Amino acid sequence: MQIPIINNAMDENKSACQSGCNAIPEGFVDVPAELNSQIDKKFEFMRQKTTQMGYRFVGKHSAIKVCHWTKESIRGKNACYKNKFYGIGSNQCVQMSPAMLTCTFNCRFCWRNFDYILPREKEEWDNPRQILDGCIDAQVEILQGFYGNPNADRDKLDKAMIPQHVAISLSGEPTLYPHLPEFIDEIMGRKMTSFLVSNGTRPQMVEKLLQHQPTNLYISFYGTNPEMYRKAAVPMENNFWENVNQSLKMLGKFDCSTVVRLTLAKGLNFTDPKGYAQIIDGTGAKFIEVKGYMAVGGSRKSMKYEDMPLHSEIREFAAKIESNSGYRIISEKPDSRVVLLSREGKNFVGID
Repeated sequence: MQIPIINNAMDENKSACQSGCNAIPEGFVDVPAELNSQIDKKFEFMRQKTTQMGYRFVGKHSAIKVCHWTKESIRGKNACYKNKFYGIGSNQCVQMSPAMLTCTFNCRFCWRNFDYILPREKEEWDNPRQILDGCIDAQVEILQGFYGNPNADRDKLDKAMIPQHVAISLSGEPTLYPHLPEFIDEIMGRKMTSFLVSNGTRPQMVEKLLQHQPTNLYISFYGTNPEMYRKAAVPMENNFWENVNQSLKMLGKFDCSTVVRLTLAKGLNFTDPKGYAQIIDGTGAKFIEVKGYMAVGGSRKSMKYEDMPLHSEIREFAAKIESNSGYRIISEKPDSRVVLLSREGKNFVGID
C-alpha cells in the first residue's frame, strides 16, 4: 500500500531540523576529482575536512563526535530517543565509529554523506583497546568545556566524565573493522553498554558477533526490493541485497536486543509498509524502529525538506507494519520522528 505523500509541510520540517538536529554541521565533503584515484591523499583530505567540522580522530581510522543529544542532556533540556526507548543516559554516551570514512553504501539520506569508499586491500587497523581508550579520552576532553557553562547540570556533567555507553554508529560501516568482535568485548568487559548499528552488508562479521554480542544490535533496512534499495542506499557492491537479507535472518539467533531500523524518505523508500512487515517478521528481531529522514547534515546535498515524512505519517506507516506483522507499537518520540515496535510477547525492558 502506498502511503500518501504530503509535501506542504516545509515550514514544519525546517523548524524541526533547526530546533536541534541541525546542530549537525553541513556534513558533506566535496573531494577534488583528481584525488578520487589517489586513495591515500583522498583519505587525508577527508580527514582534514571532517576534523574542521568537529570530528575528533582517534588513531588512523576511528573518530568520535559529541552528539547533540549529549549536549542537550548536560544542559538539562532533552535526551536522545535511545534514552526513552532503552534507558541509555545521553550525557554518558560516546558516539563513535571504528570506520569513520569507509562504508559499502553512500546513502542519499545519510547525515554524514562523506563520499565514502571501501577499505583499501591492505588497510592498517588499530588495536581495539587503544581505540576505546582514545575515544573516551577525547569525549571527556571535549565535555570538560561545559564546566564553564552556567546552564550545565553539574550532576549530569560530572557523570559525563565517566562514559557508560558506546554508540558505534557515528559514520561509516563498523563491520568493515576486522577487530569489531574484540572491540565489543572490550566495551562490555568494562561494564559499559554498546549499541552497534550496521547496514548488514558483512554477514560474515554479523555471524562472528554471535559469540561477541553487544547490548543492542541494529541492522538498518532501506527497502523492500533491490531496486528501492539501490535508489536509497547507492551501494558500491553488487551483492548488497543478498548480504543484507542474510544478516537480517541471523537476528533471531542473538540473545541481545536486536533492532531492524527503517530510515524512510519520500521519493525513495517511504512506501510498501506491508512489504517491510513481511520481511522483518521473518527475521526474529525483537524491535523495529520506524524513523523519518531528517534533512540535516550532508543529506541536504541531495535531499530536500519536502522529503521528510511528518511524525504523524511515520506513525501511520508504523501502524500499517503493526497490522501486517507480529509487532506492536510500544513507544514513540515525536521530536525525533521515530516509533518503536516490539515483537509480540517480547516485553520492553529498559537498561539500568
